[in-house]
Amino acid sequence: MVLHMGEDDVELGLVSKRVIRLRELDQWLVYEGLPDGVPTRACNAKLVASIVEESAAAGGNVVLVPPVESPIAHSGADGPDSAWLLPRTAVRARFESTDPVSDAGDYSELTVVWFQEGWALPVDPGVADRLRHLDWDAHARDMVW
Repeated sequence: MVLHMGEDDVELGLVSKRVIRLRELDQWLVYEGLPDGVPTRACNAKLVASIVEESAAAGGNVVLVPPVESPIAHSGADGPDSAWLLPRTAVRARFESTDPVSDAGDYSELTVVWFQEGWALPVDPGVADRLRHLDWDAHARDMVW
């Protein structure tokens, strides 16, 4: 597992050698509160886009780790391949680095959205590996104390 608990922090070492710390974690069931029915790829795309938009509206830069959809057996009007399921848990995490991206800041931060079957923590190993490969400098924003 690449995420580990420090005395006070959950830290993640990126392949770029930067260390980022988890500062906020929000998670919920992806399909909770949605009308009954079978999810389609189009429905899932709208749902994912709305989660990213909501995350961005809160301020800050957002990166999406694209979810892996799974086909589900369904023989509806749109055919047998029309039903696709996202992992059941949506996760939004705000990470911070003590190092800024440029000389303009005191530190940097980035919000990351991903999907996994169970509750985080722990982070799904496939997602954790993708997090480790984040291009922090390309996506994070500098912050000033």
